[in-house]
Amino acid sequence: MAKQCLFCPQPANSAEDVWSSWILEDLESNEPMRITRGKIKSEWIDNSRVRVKAVCKKCNNGWMSDIEGENKPHMFAMMNDKRTVLEPVAQKLLTRWAILKAMVIDGSSPVKRTPFYSECERTNMRPPLRALPIGTLVWLGRIPVRSLHVGLGDTFGEISNVPKAFHNCITTIVVGHLVIQVLTMHVLPMFATTRIKPICKPGAWDVNLLDIWPAFGNKTWPPAFSLILKGPPWEHHVGGLITRWSIGEDITK
Repeated sequence: MAKQCLFCPQPANSAEDVWSSWILEDLESNEPMRITRGKIKSEWIDNSRVRVKAVCKKCNNGWMSDIEGENKPHMFAMMNDKRTVLEPVAQKLLTRWAILKAMVIDGSSPVKRTPFYSECERTNMRPPLRALPIGTLVWLGRIPVRSLHVGLGDTFGEISNVPKAFHNCITTIVVGHLVIQVLTMHVLPMFATTRIKPICKPGAWDVNLLDIWPAFGNKTWPPAFSLILKGPPWEHHVGGLITRWSIGEDITK
């Protein structure tokens, strides 16, 4: 029996592409690819066409396909290193695309693991509500070399001496020259009214990244400085971006 679709009560009888065909065709990518989900051992697949059977045909071919179409114009430009002005509507559309990818990767883990994103958060993504998870922040960056990457990880934090008072899920996506990072925070109910500002490692994030969610005014991509793939300085390194939220003692051992 097929497991339930991540976004509705129907059986998960359709394979969702992590990378849409138009992305792979543009990047001309058919190389072996490594997938990382937090501390789970990395797995290699034969090519970049990653498909996960976690959704139903109606969702996959309906509103999820619409999200791809809505984002293709501005994503295509940024993937190909073209200066792009993102109005608040475009920022929200791109945020929705990135969170959708994060939810699919989060909910398709091959090991026994409770998905980070709740059923309510996933179902609320569907029309007509099209709601984004509360406590979500999204940034955009640029790398000088066209690449393809997706990684998901978890971090926890303490509030008022309560361990694991909040739980962050961080997803970093690279398509072409475009870098997207999504952080969603879940807080224990007892701290629901507490204003919490996520703290990350020091870095040149104010010049390496554009914050697009929550959206405030137009944003012009690329940022002032690009992320680098090799060598120092670490504050401009894409590896530093991926691990910037991993601070403090590891309490998940």
